[in-house]
Amino acid sequence: MDVTMEVFNCTRCNISGWNNYSNFSDYENEDCDNMPDGVLSSPYYQAAVYIMYCSIFVLALVGNGLVCHVVQSSPRMRTVTNFFIVNLAVGDILMTVFCVPFSFVSTLLLQYWPFGSEMCHTVSYSQAVSVFVSAYTLVAISVDRYMAIMWPLKPRMSKRHAKVIIGAVWLIALGTALPILLLSRLSQPPGWHLRCGKYVCEEIWDNPRYRYYY
Repeated sequence: MDVTMEVFNCTRCNISGWNNYSNFSDYENEDCDNMPDGVLSSPYYQAAVYIMYCSIFVLALVGNGLVCHVVQSSPRMRTVTNFFIVNLAVGDILMTVFCVPFSFVSTLLLQYWPFGSEMCHTVSYSQAVSVFVSAYTLVAISVDRYMAIMWPLKPRMSKRHAKVIIGAVWLIALGTALPILLLSRLSQPPGWHLRCGKYVCEEIWDNPRYRYYY
């Protein structure tokens, strides 16, 4: 009789413990399904951000695409300055494609990076390249304008030289952004991401001072 009661009590304890574990697992899954409150906690703000991101994406692609089309299709528009403007438009298109949708999904919609490690490197590097291309192109335009003002009687920059400078702009931008390609990786911040096995894509520098210098 005592043995039977002990077996019964032990079985009841195991069943109770399993039920508690199951309840804890259900709570954990439910907690992971519910993302932490972020910047999109208000439904009205969500709608405003969705509309804004979609509008920026469409307008950036259409507007910069039209700039490239007009300069390419009209021989009169193929001037040195317009070549640089087209290069700016290409950099903006690159930024639009690799920044707006990925940032929207990972930062605002899901609050974690769902695209994998390879895309983390690719997207971060492409974003950095597009920024540097725009910056260096603006420098080239400024130099061209400066030379035209300071030496108005000298021959202007030729189209061939402009194309060489644009090629150099892209090479320098690709080289300058190389640390972003090497240092971008997936990491798990403490809290919800660590508990639920979610990752974010970010630059991880061995020394914060290097990031500051860069």
